[in-house]
Amino acid sequence: MSQQRPEQHTVGALPPMSSLPVFEAVGRHLSIARAAEELHVTPGAISRQIRNLEAFVNCRLFERAHRRITFTPAGESLWADVSEAMAQLRDATYRLTSASGQRPLQVSCPRMFLQKRIVPVLGSLYARHPDISVRFVVALPGAVAEGLDVGIVVGDYTVPRGYRHERLVEGDLMPVCSPAYLTKAPPLDQPADLARHVLLRSTEYTRNWHRWLGDDADRVFATARFIDFDSSGLELPAAIEGLGISITRHSLVREELAGGTLVALFPDHAVRDHYAFVYPDNRRNSPAFRILRRWLHATLAEA
Repeated sequence: MSQQRPEQHTVGALPPMSSLPVFEAVGRHLSIARAAEELHVTPGAISRQIRNLEAFVNCRLFERAHRRITFTPAGESLWADVSEAMAQLRDATYRLTSASGQRPLQVSCPRMFLQKRIVPVLGSLYARHPDISVRFVVALPGAVAEGLDVGIVVGDYTVPRGYRHERLVEGDLMPVCSPAYLTKAPPLDQPADLARHVLLRSTEYTRNWHRWLGDDADRVFATARFIDFDSSGLELPAAIEGLGISITRHSLVREELAGGTLVALFPDHAVRDHYAFVYPDNRRNSPAFRILRRWLHATLAEA
């Protein structure tokens, strides 16, 4: 029986094409977990694709250490070429679909920001620009989906290579409740007193209470009672109904605070935060993108 020869690639042979978007995403984030989240696959699937590509080019592309990865020199060189090639493909597809009127401008946005800050004023965008086409995609507060034109995110988002980041509007984090809840609840003289209260939480914002409470979090959580919701946005109606205390951002509940259906607790203890506008460099020249960008900045500044 003849011995099997190792596979040889002809000059100019293409690598496994399914591995290239994976390699580009991992290199952009320098994180297998974040690439997996972006591409909606498991970290194991990401790792297999990277191993396939490394086997094809016969060298290591990343150095793997505890909880972090970095490029090898060969990996960084290949990533620059792959990233540029994929950007050119995306641009070509974007120009073609935009020119034919088939492709709306795609915007990822946290559910509550979309519901409370965008939808109420969205009519003014279409009144001024009736031909614009926009598709909103609900995203987690700290995520931007690959392939979208614009992402609205919370806080200091780590911008991937090839993306830009602009501050949009303040989003200070604070607890709120109804006046009716305060009349029947134990006293609230300091944040640690929340340990005797009902706290409202949603799955998408599980860390907000931790951020606001800081060193008091473990002590408060040990005795506080919780009502949990699978989807964000449900905790605010629950707070208005007097079921407990919600943690939210000031810019999302301005009307409720002004109208007295909610009151802010410990306003001097608010955690500074903001919403940001994130977008790929190659979208800046799109007419629809420029319209949306100007409208967002002007509308939110006016509000």
